[in-house]
Amino acid sequence: MLECVRRDGSVLHATDNGCYCFRLLFLLTIVLLCVRPALPGGVSLGAHLVCARVAGLTDKQRAMCRSSPAAIAAVGDGLRMAYAECRNQLGGYRWNCTGIGDGNDFGHVMPLATREAAFTYAITSAGVTHALSTACARGDLPACGCSSNRRRAPSPSDQFHWGGCGESAYGARFARRFLDSREIEADARSLMNLHNNRVGRKFNLQIVKDLVRRECKCHGVSGSCALRTCWRALPPFRAVGAALREKYHRARLVTPHPPPATHAPQTHLVIRRPRQNAGVGRQPRKSELVFLEPSPSYCEAEPMTGSFGTHGRHCNRTSRGEDGCETLCCGRGYNTIQSVEETKCRCKFHWCCRVSCEKCVTRTEIHVCK
Repeated sequence: MLECVRRDGSVLHATDNGCYCFRLLFLLTIVLLCVRPALPGGVSLGAHLVCARVAGLTDKQRAMCRSSPAAIAAVGDGLRMAYAECRNQLGGYRWNCTGIGDGNDFGHVMPLATREAAFTYAITSAGVTHALSTACARGDLPACGCSSNRRRAPSPSDQFHWGGCGESAYGARFARRFLDSREIEADARSLMNLHNNRVGRKFNLQIVKDLVRRECKCHGVSGSCALRTCWRALPPFRAVGAALREKYHRARLVTPHPPPATHAPQTHLVIRRPRQNAGVGRQPRKSELVFLEPSPSYCEAEPMTGSFGTHGRHCNRTSRGEDGCETLCCGRGYNTIQSVEETKCRCKFHWCCRVSCEKCVTRTEIHVCK
């Protein structure tokens, strides 16, 4: 079985959460570029073979993979980062991103057009944009250029050298071409996905613009700072995820216009009015997440809706929020599991040569939804 290895040396099997074996394949592409002959048109045979094996790519995405393997490797990093941040932001909710990114396909499709789907598409788009921008800033992407005002030689007055690139626009452009190419149907769901993809990209760019910072590294004999290399460091993706969670709570229910009953091509989305015959609503703002149908309760496991249920989930007995036992357990109640653990503590060294420790008892309670 193909295995993926963490940085600490522990092994994840291909079926485990977070194991993106296609990432290993793309890293091998770099080696193949050096030893394989090129196909006509300048496409590496190594990239051609690797991209043909990656599951879940459309024809256009596969072509982008063959022409820009380094960028697609960054896309894989962005997907992994987005799925992990999705679980971090919604870990205590009834729908906690379980099942998102568990497979080896490139990308994930939510079965229902709910606000959870809106959040998934937005954070995925933001993660891919962020990873591509970071790779560009490190200088890892050959196609990512630097503007002349960001890379310049040191002058006698400042004595520092700008290195890397801060071209977040490149990340947004590539993410748009790659992710939006999946939406080939001109229907309401495609309009919804494209809108939320754009929100994720735009919001990531805004957060990066507001929180970007300059970092520098000194060069010189014996640690002196005769020359500094400086670059623009992107903010952590956690800030983007937290902001998108707020947008998730304020997502707007929309409907296609013209309505499906008219059989006319659907050109855009409008906010759904609360009453029948209330006229056509306004178009959603470019900063608003949108969804087409209400969410299920997510209390019970329903594969058709993407719900894994909340049976067996840990809840917080004292919380009145989403992670509270009353909300998370859907009124079914919960079981309390008590555990006692003895550990060595307050250890002292006695000369010479003995260590004495006391025994500390830790009692914990875990509350599990029925």
